[in-house]
Amino acid sequence: MMYTKEPDMPKKRRSFPVEVKKHIVREIETGELSLSGAARKYSLSPTAITRWREQFRTGELTEKPSPREKSLEREVRELKEKVGELTMSIDLLKKAEAYALRLRSVDSSVITGLNWDQFRKGAK
Repeated sequence: MMYTKEPDMPKKRRSFPVEVKKHIVREIETGELSLSGAARKYSLSPTAITRWREQFRTGELTEKPSPREKSLEREVRELKEKVGELTMSIDLLKKAEAYALRLRSVDSSVITGLNWDQFRKGAK
């Protein structure tokens, strides 16, 4: 009789809410359970719990943002960039307007530093 092996099904990774991870880590930190005891009680790998403890200590054990939150953050970032670009454009236009006003005021006066020599020639 021939044995045919069924195709391997990929194992589904279990995921745990952050609150469950924090609860398990607190039980270990307070001494209620040992690392190996918690691993047995919750059917987890001691390595996973150790990783969670490290994340808990460094403050990295937090909820990940949802896809909606990520898209909103991206939209806010893009809008801030656009506001920055528009602010720079407005500043440039204001400087150009001020420069144009300065040039106009120089040209409209009767005697200026730019045309002083022209008026001085006729005076004796």
